Amino acid sequence: MLPRVLAFVFPQFHQDALNDRLWGEGFTDWDSLRNAPSKNKLGLSIPRPTELGYYDYTDLKPRQQQAQLAHEYSIDGFIFHHYWFYDKDHPGPSLHQPLEKMLVDGEPNVPFCLHWCASKWVSIWNGKVNPDFVFKEPGVLQKQYFPINDDEGEITKHYNWLKRFFHHSNYIKVAGKPVLMMYQKKPGSFPVLKILNEMAKKDGFPGLYFTVGLTKPHSHLLEIGNVNQYSTKPQSLKATMQKFPFDKVLSYPNPYEWNEIPSQKSLSVPTWCMNHGNEKGEYKRELDIVGITSSFDNTPRRNFDEAKVWSSDEPDKVVDIFRKSIYAALYYESCCFPQENEQRKRRSKNDDDRFIVINAMNEWAEGMALEPSDVYGRQFLETILGAKLEILKSGCNL
Repeated sequence: MLPRVLAFVFPQFHQDALNDRLWGEGFTDWDSLRNAPSKNKLGLSIPRPTELGYYDYTDLKPRQQQAQLAHEYSIDGFIFHHYWFYDKDHPGPSLHQPLEKMLVDGEPNVPFCLHWCASKWVSIWNGKVNPDFVFKEPGVLQKQYFPINDDEGEITKHYNWLKRFFHHSNYIKVAGKPVLMMYQKKPGSFPVLKILNEMAKKDGFPGLYFTVGLTKPHSHLLEIGNVNQYSTKPQSLKATMQKFPFDKVLSYPNPYEWNEIPSQKSLSVPTWCMNHGNEKGEYKRELDIVGITSSFDNTPRRNFDEAKVWSSDEPDKVVDIFRKSIYAALYYESCCFPQENEQRKRRSKNDDDRFIVINAMNEWAEGMALEPSDVYGRQFLETILGAKLEILKSGCNL
């Protein structure tokens, strides 16, 4: 019973009214990548797309190609970034045209869910802001605001937009609940989430399945001497879960910190789990959803010297780190809790709450792309399939 492997999809590669207003007509993140140097400050090549090219994501072909890659390499679904603003200057959705197209033509035809990036947009990119744009707040391109009730019907509008996807046959659910992920802990959004949850119940669902993203390491999958050197902030996590009942935390490990320990960048299978070491159920499951970054280099979006380069190795080493992390996460979820897995076999996989999330399918301007590139080829994709096949073939024996 392998967990579902999901990949984030960045929808920005198309013309959008908000980007036109902020950056000038026709701007997309491809502009950032095209204008980037060939190598970063460490002398490592910055990946460019090959097979899919510099696509317009509203076109049918690249969305079909993405789906084909997912099916071929055993990616179980996509997580689309969802942008919805309650700010009066630009209310409603942004970067949403590919999702609208998907409702019409069905591509990419894979299971999917939405990931609400409910943050304000700030001016930290290399791109030149539209000279006609007027900053109402220093450095803030687009504000975010959260209503505390639905008196003006703003939350109803949001739910009515969302529910078209929730009712889609490909939408990912857990025990019948549509999965709605939150990018970060935004306490101001909690009243909105509670109202959306009630609207989902009135719409025939048992409710919504909420996750919240936090930057924290997977200490249970790290063989390091001092986990406390990483920013876990357990009290902050506990307070978050008390204020709003998120179902799970999606943990974003910080590879930038891992670069300080070159030999320990990858996740690893806990020693207690190897060779059926937990058959008596002595160890309890960590409820975090494991987030894995394929690689990271945001040079295209930053000034050359200020860029963060987290995958600071040659391509083969980066892929090997990714391989070890994917395998460890899959093995942990598949093999470390045999009693739970016996129970899962009697239930539908569509009810399974185990996910592994990869960042990302196509966030090219931050060097996170599973899609084929001139640096990595199809190696990241091949690694996902290979790790799954290895566990299915050898079983839970290390």
